[in-house]
Amino acid sequence: MMTRLLYASDFHGSEAFFRKFISAAFQYQANVLIVGGDVTGKAMIPIVHQGKGRFIGYLFGRKEEPDSPEALERLKRTINNVGFYPIVLEPDEARDLENNPDKMGKRFEQEMCRRVREWLTLAEEKLRPRKISLFFMPGNDDLASIDKVIDEFEYVHNPDGKRFWIDDDHELVGLSNANMTPWRCARDIEEDELERKLEQIGALLEFPTRAVADIHVPPFASGIDVCPQLDKDLRIMTEGGQVLMKPVGSPSVRCFLEKYQPLLSLHGHIHEAAGYVRIGRTLAINAGSEYAEGIMKAAIINLEKDRVKGHLLVSG
Repeated sequence: MMTRLLYASDFHGSEAFFRKFISAAFQYQANVLIVGGDVTGKAMIPIVHQGKGRFIGYLFGRKEEPDSPEALERLKRTINNVGFYPIVLEPDEARDLENNPDKMGKRFEQEMCRRVREWLTLAEEKLRPRKISLFFMPGNDDLASIDKVIDEFEYVHNPDGKRFWIDDDHELVGLSNANMTPWRCARDIEEDELERKLEQIGALLEFPTRAVADIHVPPFASGIDVCPQLDKDLRIMTEGGQVLMKPVGSPSVRCFLEKYQPLLSLHGHIHEAAGYVRIGRTLAINAGSEYAEGIMKAAIINLEKDRVKGHLLVSG
């Protein structure tokens, strides 16, 4: 019997990406959907009321001035689709947020939680009647409050640090953390701590060689962990007009895959490094991400009991 997985990662708040992902479940006749982390966006975009139905906001440095309810909704939709959070404010509210960083941070977290809650409500509504499973895991960019939102939903499961059966033959384990990045994100941890957590999820497995591992960060020097090299000021480095690239994945993840040899490992984190590689008998896949363009990048994988029958990276 075959199980078809649809996997994607690094939505970063993009409404267009997530909705396309849910629609793709039906298009590709998937049995199981798996999300690999980094589900929340990176910024709020204030849209400030100017009176008489006029508003002003800035998106990518461009001044936007919607002057009708329809134009306001179009701007909000554009902001949602690129992964940001539009917030419509009166001038005094905007000043208050700007002058209170703690209040700003709390509002940002509320917006992130609200969108994830809306997404999972939609997912339950669409997927549950067709008995399509959804495993939805945060990533290193995502705050701990996102886990609490996922736990509100009976039909959605968070595999972070846990084990689930996705069918009669295949277990799924997950890990949301990443090795340290220059940005010191919410779930960045040192390699020794990452190694310890990987050993914990490895110990949960009954049949490692038939398992699926949803691990946000890819294995080191695998080809699916390569990104531009940055200098001390976090600027992209070049030489001879060419961008310098380097592997930034986790050695601990590579060791985990070499030790446990799961049937399949699914990764994200490095948006530019879409692809797949064999590490021993393990097929490791990074679906990549172009969330800011509203493009869905995903992987379709067909699983039989003891093998990956086929896989395909898709974009649309």
